[in-house]
Amino acid sequence: MRNNPLKTLVLSALAATTFGANAENTYDYFVGFDAGTHIGGKAKLMTSKFEDEGFYSGSTDTDPSLIAGLSGGAIINDHHRVRISLAYDALEIEGYDRAVDRTDLSANYDYMIPLANKLNWTVGAHMGYEFFVDKHDWDNAAGFTFGVQTGLDYRLTKHWSLGAEIAFTAHDYFKDGYMDSSGELWNSDFKIEDDVTFMANVQYHF
Repeated sequence: MRNNPLKTLVLSALAATTFGANAENTYDYFVGFDAGTHIGGKAKLMTSKFEDEGFYSGSTDTDPSLIAGLSGGAIINDHHRVRISLAYDALEIEGYDRAVDRTDLSANYDYMIPLANKLNWTVGAHMGYEFFVDKHDWDNAAGFTFGVQTGLDYRLTKHWSLGAEIAFTAHDYFKDGYMDSSGELWNSDFKIEDDVTFMANVQYHF
């Protein structure tokens, strides 16, 4: 029996269309609320007069402080999660008599590994930029951040999920000049080190 060329062409087109539809990316968009705390970290500070480098150098622990934020993004093909996060915390440093306001804007990627029905293990990395604001000598201080994170994500319903993760973040130095009460100019180098945070989240999926 001879094959009909037109029939063959139509069937081939249908097969290609079906395959293409199956191969299309799927997107699961979400927004969420994040809350957590610093569970480890140090603040390293070196100050000096501009004409006398290395005047003082020291390191102290950061105290646990509440972190709160918002995030949004998408899960692509059930395995690739990308999100943008905006977080705020009043960073508390041992021996420092006031908290320093910190805002962090970051981009995050996680690979989602199925562990059980509705439960995923997440492994990923993040990078961002942070701003420090203080009424005394930390104004206009800022720096880049980058790090890795891992956690668990549980899909409660079609529209709601819960998650938690532990993250390690490296912080870039910032330099900040200021004038003390006597009118002398100082240079300040500050860096957060060994920063470990625990964050939980609740997300709404569209």
